[in-house]
Formats: sequence, structure tokens, C-alpha cells
Amino acid sequence: MRIQFRSILAVVAMAAVIGWCPPSRADTDIRELPTTPETQSAPGTDYALRPVTFAGSTVTLIDVHSGVGDWTRPDVAKLPALPSASGLPAKEAVQWFYGSIAGWMAVPAGWRVQRATIGVDANARYTFVAADGAASGWVTYAVIPACEECLLRDAEGVLPGAGEALASRHDAVPIHLGQTNPVMSWQSRPDDCTALFRYRAGSLMAHAAVLSSVPIAALDTGKGDLALAEVYAALPAGRSALAEFMVGSFRQAFPACQSPRGWQN
Repeated sequence: MRIQFRSILAVVAMAAVIGWCPPSRADTDIRELPTTPETQSAPGTDYALRPVTFAGSTVTLIDVHSGVGDWTRPDVAKLPALPSASGLPAKEAVQWFYGSIAGWMAVPAGWRVQRATIGVDANARYTFVAADGAASGWVTYAVIPACEECLLRDAEGVLPGAGEALASRHDAVPIHLGQTNPVMSWQSRPDDCTALFRYRAGSLMAHAAVLSSVPIAALDTGKGDLALAEVYAALPAGRSALAEFMVGSFRQAFPACQSPRGWQN
């Protein structure tokens, strides 16, 4: 899978941005982090699931009726290799889903799709919830490859420079690093393109990674096609190892600060 950001940007320039663009503010200076997801997509209308055999395993491809009005269908003949199961806790099992733009997504066995969407701006979001509902667990995978305001809103308060860049473009008060609701219980930024953090989401603990292809500062230099990939995995505290596996496998597909021309699996 290779995401061609320059071609996507050309498409966006010719079309109004009407796809998914996540909100980030409850007021002027706090970044709202995702909590229990409520938005749903309609199976058969918004998306369709295709179980297939790939590399000796049964995996599920997600076809999406995208914002441009056509169905986006992954080609099984062009899928990248399945991620390694190394690090998966011995008592846990995952099922693998593949979605256009986002690629491979590890999901706890028995969970179901709640939302699958690809906007006209190529923003892609896939949400999965536990069999008995999101209150028992949920995970969201998202990739924002082109919409500048969307990616800055998702990175604001999380990645260096995002709040300042968004504020300068929209005459707003910037949200600085760490100004979030809920408050992060743990956070790490190993480089300017990676934010790893955890926070309480209801009765669950959310493990998250927000990754940019190049630093936010690249917006002003033109030295790279800035894009954002993120995963939020909310599970009971006793399943933290599984949440970390899900986050880690997604990070391998979207290496931060290393992809000025886009990510490739």
C-alpha cells in the first residue's frame, strides 16, 4: 500500500472538502480526546465486509462507499504482508481487517465494525467496538492524508507546533501540548512526529498513538507532504498488553518522521 499524497492533494484542490474532519475543542483552549464513539455507519450502504483467505489466514477487507460517490475496494492481489503477531499476549486473539488508506488493523476477536468512512478529502476512519457495545471496548484507526485543517485539529495539543499552526491560520487561541480533556495519565514524545499517551475513557483505559509523516513545521517549509495517522484503543485495564499490541502494529505501518513522500506498506 502506498498513499500518494501529491495526487490526493490535486483531487482535493478540485473538490470541496465535505468529508470527515474531527472536532477537537470544547472551548478555546482544551483539546477534547476521543471517548466512547457513537457515530455509526450503515452496513451494506456505507460499507461492506469481504472475508478472504490471505497468506493462509482468514482476513476481512472493508469496502467503503466514499465521499466521492464511488466504492473503494481493496484489491486482495495488492495487499501488503500481514503484520507480525509477535508481541500478541498468549491469551488474546485478534482478527485482521484491511481498509483503504489505513491498511491493516488489528481488532480483538469477536468485535464488530461500527464505523467505516473515507471522505472526499481521503480522510479515512474505521471504528470497531466490542460485541456487547462500545462501553466494553473500542478502537479507532484513522489516517488524514491531505486536509490541512483536519490534521492540525487532530494533532493540536498532542504534537509540537500543531496548536500554533492552527491558531495562526484561523485567528484562534492555540491549544498547547498537554492541554487535553481527559487529562493524559501518561505521555511520551520520542520525536517531533510521535505522540504516545494514555488516558481514562469512562471505565476503560485508552492507549493512543498520533503519528505524522514529517514534523508539523514542514507545512511552512514544503519539505514534505504532511499527513497524520492515529490509533486509539480503549480496553479494560487488565487488557493493556493487547491495547499496546494494537498500537504497536499500527505504528510499524506508519513510521513517523520518515516519510516525506507518504507512507508505504
